[in-house]
Amino acid sequence: MHFSSRNKALATAAIGAVLAISTVLTTSDAHAASTLLELFRQRNQPQAEAAPPPPTVRTGTPRAAAPAQPRARASQPAQPAAPVKRVTVRGPQIYDYKPEALVRIDFSKFDMQMTAATESADRPAGDAITSGMPPLPPRVPPVEGAEIFADAIEHLKTIDVRAEKEIADAIVDFYSSHQKFLWSQGLEIAPKAKDVAALFARAGEEGLDPEEYAVIIPADSFDASERQERLQKLADFEITLTARALRYAIDAGEGRIIADRLSEMHDLPRGRVKAREVLEKLAISKDPAAYLASFQPQSKWYADLKKSLADLEGRENEVQVRIASDTLIRPGDENPEIANVVALILKKAPADYLAKHQEVLTAHEGATTYDPALVAAIKDYQRHAGKAPDGIIGRNTIATLQGESVSVKRDRILYAMERLRWLPHDFGNRYVFVNQPAYRAQYFADGQEKLAMNVVVGSPRHQTYFFYNRIQTVVFNPSWGVPRSIILNEMMPRILRDPGYLERNGYEVYSGGKRVPASSVNWSRVAAGGAHVGIRQIPSLDNALGELKILFPNAHDIYMHDTPAKSYFQRDMRALSHGCIRLERPRDMAAAVLGVPVESLDKYFGKNERGVKVPEQIPVYIAYFTAWPDAATGKIRYYEDVYERDSHLAKAMEKTRASRLTSS
Repeated sequence: MHFSSRNKALATAAIGAVLAISTVLTTSDAHAASTLLELFRQRNQPQAEAAPPPPTVRTGTPRAAAPAQPRARASQPAQPAAPVKRVTVRGPQIYDYKPEALVRIDFSKFDMQMTAATESADRPAGDAITSGMPPLPPRVPPVEGAEIFADAIEHLKTIDVRAEKEIADAIVDFYSSHQKFLWSQGLEIAPKAKDVAALFARAGEEGLDPEEYAVIIPADSFDASERQERLQKLADFEITLTARALRYAIDAGEGRIIADRLSEMHDLPRGRVKAREVLEKLAISKDPAAYLASFQPQSKWYADLKKSLADLEGRENEVQVRIASDTLIRPGDENPEIANVVALILKKAPADYLAKHQEVLTAHEGATTYDPALVAAIKDYQRHAGKAPDGIIGRNTIATLQGESVSVKRDRILYAMERLRWLPHDFGNRYVFVNQPAYRAQYFADGQEKLAMNVVVGSPRHQTYFFYNRIQTVVFNPSWGVPRSIILNEMMPRILRDPGYLERNGYEVYSGGKRVPASSVNWSRVAAGGAHVGIRQIPSLDNALGELKILFPNAHDIYMHDTPAKSYFQRDMRALSHGCIRLERPRDMAAAVLGVPVESLDKYFGKNERGVKVPEQIPVYIAYFTAWPDAATGKIRYYEDVYERDSHLAKAMEKTRASRLTSS
């Protein structure tokens, strides 16, 4: 896993931590580590990515590779075994989510502000107040409704409406300068106020909680003799509706949840929606409800999610065909669950698949024997579902057929709608989208998917971040700077047994910034933490980064790249890397972002590292969605929550709801 800049201090401290080489690993840790050891055995090189040295981007003549050092002699004795100081790589830090604190919207100092606005016009310009109070604001010209507002000042001082601090500050600042109500005309409620309240009542359609924006609208009828009571209700309604309108705009525009407070694996900046700017536009909008609705994402992705959420309403008690959870059916088996498997395929498989296999499936309705004809149909279904086509009906195949319950699907759509608000609402004309739970990368242009491929992402221990950036460079024949954690934790035992291993397998060693022979290094001292060296893998077919990498500079040293471990793309579970994104078809992706035919890349491949800038920087979204629309059909596909982020988001949503409703 690559370290972000905000974690470097912790990482530096962690480097000094000592763990015995026999430290017990968790199941996921052991699995991630085994992928590296497998490559050590098969290719004599580590399969993991790390932050490379800052690349020198060149578009001219490639630089010459550093001259190779003489190969270590086979007779070179191995250095004595030494205890290895391991670099501790901790798992992702999950935060205890804290919702935005709510504060009272305080109009207690409003008297002098109103005095400045309503003071007699014959007061001499520049007249000073000598009472020791701050200078009064400049006079403002009379505005429509100012009289009602002035009459309600005492009531404004007594209201107890609470809101997020940014919203509270914006409201006090706005009304101190505008000095009129937005949502009433005289003593009557304005029609546009009712339209906004109706928008809030429909917030559930957007995956939001209507109760968090609820307002009580004063009755249209009132006793004219009870003017002060009416003014009190108008003041309460005015400030509450304004506060809820700003909350709605920020929630719709950036999300209810502040993503970076969930875990260190989120890097999603906020600040696109400014409360004061929104309030200024609300004041002049002829249709404020439509203006507020426009803060929701307007993309196809959001529209598909919203439609699917509506389709699920009222279906919680729907009867579904269920397959026993422990079912495992191999070719030739007899099993009563085969009938349920066939029934679900007939119900859920895509039309093109059914057109091809309808006859076989119909013939096996109610069947209990898993014969060769049905095996062939199941293998083809597995291919359609992106699973390994092994013909075995087990947990993964059943999950794609049976799916989740309606309530789970609904929750995942809600999480997806929320996460989509964290991202820019316009992805751009050309962009790359990586959905980590789907293990999938897509390239879009002109609103259409032009390219899609499988990817390998970070393991649960070395998770890939959720962030976005812009693709700037494609580096061909890349070298790989091996991170210290991998040197000590995974390579050092091999180096101690066989000091000639590094130079035989394309690694260069650096000490004090200079290249040195591996045989000159006291590796026992390095292993014990008494000395430090750098290791670089030179460009080659066996390089851990393969033949190219695609860079979008970020604080987490994450990039997309090729890999010699092609078999990993055939696995169902592909969270196996140290954080970077391995591409199944890297040449196709490189050609897409460069905007050239893939054949034109041939000239770049060889022995020398070379960087080529993309003509136009392209947005790339390294995202996390356990529910996401199919690019062609809009149908929602559901994915395993490989990093268990849904549960943390659910808890944050509940905390936010509790905070808002308790303080309302």
